[in-house]
Amino acid sequence: MDFSTLLPFMLFVAVMTGTPGPGNLAFMAIGAQIGAKAALRPILGAVLSAIGMNILIAYGLGAVLSNGGWLTWLLKGASMAYMLYLAWRVLTLSKGEAGTAKPLSFWEGTLIHPLSPKTWAMGVIGYSVYFTPTGPLWDEALFLAAGFAMGGLVFHSSWALAGAAIMRMLGRGRAFHVFTTSMAILMVGSTAWSLWLQG
Repeated sequence: MDFSTLLPFMLFVAVMTGTPGPGNLAFMAIGAQIGAKAALRPILGAVLSAIGMNILIAYGLGAVLSNGGWLTWLLKGASMAYMLYLAWRVLTLSKGEAGTAKPLSFWEGTLIHPLSPKTWAMGVIGYSVYFTPTGPLWDEALFLAAGFAMGGLVFHSSWALAGAAIMRMLGRGRAFHVFTTSMAILMVGSTAWSLWLQG
């Protein structure tokens, strides 16, 4: 990949990983509920699973899913179910000794990207637009995965930090609960919207 392609690809990665989506909204809500430090484990899980996912996209899984079929519908159903579960987990998180809900684990984080329609679209579009089928496949797969991994690590952490800042600003009163509920609703809504757009 030469510089004329690298710069547009990195801008694409920054826009895609930095804008609201199920992952970023979840990490903002987690940061708001229990602090940015506690969001680090699911963030690392999400980034590592995205690496494997983007490698599979480069090797043809993205094209298979783009063609529809039972596997695509199975993934869509699992995606919606997991985002509903994640929204419930976000809403039941609490801070302090009175809290009974456990923070999201590393393993729960690993499911965020494989079950996010936005992440699949990002990977498929990024690979098809910025990489050539005549290039070394392994190199391109690693480059695609590394680009999105760096973007994810930076922006997921930023959204979690923003959530923690909002918690400090709002306190834990009614406005805070309205905020976290809104994040959960937006997370589910953005997933449903993405799935509807994909048909």
